Amino acid sequence: MDNLVDLLSQNPTYLIVAVVFSVIILFSVAKKLLKIALIAGSVFVLWIAYSVWTGQEISKTQEELKKAGIEKVEELKKSAIEKVQKKTEEELVKKIK
Repeated sequence: MDNLVDLLSQNPTYLIVAVVFSVIILFSVAKKLLKIALIAGSVFVLWIAYSVWTGQEISKTQEELKKAGIEKVEELKKSAIEKVQKKTEEELVKKIK
């Protein structure tokens, strides 16, 4: 690590290249985070529209939303674990045969 710091401090060209790469990486991460935020916002708006369209009640309080979100995450987690376990068992049976 000290060698890298010395190399960058002694050679401004390497420092410029490292800064450019760092900026590119930073912008690409920010771009991906923005896309994720836009997708999440779009899904939320579609969920609200679907709820209104079907006549379902929309949770008014933050606690209700939080509780419903936690329940869904737990369901998805349980489902994913079950699928992984099933797939693992199938693969083990294949290898044993």
